[in-house]
Order: sequence, then C-alpha cells, then structure tokens
Amino acid sequence: MLNLRRLIITGEFLLLSVVCTGCFSTAPADEQQADAMRVREPEPCITPEDAERMADQVLQLVNLERAERNLQPVVVSEKLTKIAEDYACRMIDAKFFGHRSPLTGHGPAKRAVAGKYTFYAVGENLAAGPESSAEVMKLWMDSPPHRDIILDPTWKEVGIAVRAGGEYSTYWVQEFGDPAGL
Repeated sequence: MLNLRRLIITGEFLLLSVVCTGCFSTAPADEQQADAMRVREPEPCITPEDAERMADQVLQLVNLERAERNLQPVVVSEKLTKIAEDYACRMIDAKFFGHRSPLTGHGPAKRAVAGKYTFYAVGENLAAGPESSAEVMKLWMDSPPHRDIILDPTWKEVGIAVRAGGEYSTYWVQEFGDPAGL
C-alpha cells in the first residue's frame, strides 16, 4: 500500500513523505484481485461529522502557541471560514493541492477578495493527510514557514476548515487575516 502525505510550505516548497508497505504485483492472480488493484476514484468533498470540533481544536492549539509567545489570540471569522471550506472542497473536487488554484490561478488574496473579505493582509496554511488536529498542528509547528504564519502578530482572525475526500483523505485549510476597518 502506498500512503502519501503532503504538506505545502509557504512559497514554492513542498514536503512529501512516502511510506510503502506490503507487496506490489504487476500480474494479478485472478479477475477479483485485478479489480482490487485498479485505482479508485477519490471520494468527493464531504464535511466530516466532527469537522467543527476538529477546527475548534486547531483554533485552541493555535491560540496556545500564540499565548506562549505573548501574542494576541486570533478569533474565528465566518468569512474566512467560508473561504477555507470552499477552498478545501475545491482542492478535493479538482484533484490538486496547492496555494494557487490551477482552475483560476487565484491565490489566498484573490480568494479573500472574491469571498468579500476586506483585509490589510492574509495568510494561509494547508495540509493534506493528517487525521487529527494535534497531528496537523505538530506538522505546521515543525515547519518554519507554517509556524511563522501561525505566530505572525499581524493576524486578528482565522478561518479553519477540515474536509474529507480526495487523494489524501483529510484536507486542512487555515486562512489568517488582518481585517480592514478593525
């Protein structure tokens, strides 16, 4: 079995770990085995039953990290949450993973504008593969560019999405913002 986990780092860097287990055969013994080896279509985007709880846990962990460094906590923005949710599903449904959509060419700032979020600055963290809030936060905090986004004193608000489906099973999106007018 091939298990891929991907974590995008701010900019053009990519961390990719590949774990291979089991045996691979190019000649199935029978038709049933051949069916089992065929690549299955990834699942469409769905909202996990516990998505809200998982997003709340990420928010708590983000604010714990910020508090340890005497930074102000971030609060949830409904607009940023909607932008994060939409983008997680777009990545799953269109079968890509990255900060720029290959469908529109838009990055986080253009998505924020399209989502009617007015801002001085926005930032984004993505992850695909981790199955728990603790695991995704550990990956982000162990990655200097992701940690820098989480700990940027600029941010006042955040939107967090957890969606299931696609090639990597679980997709995480954090949209940070410094809203205009506050």
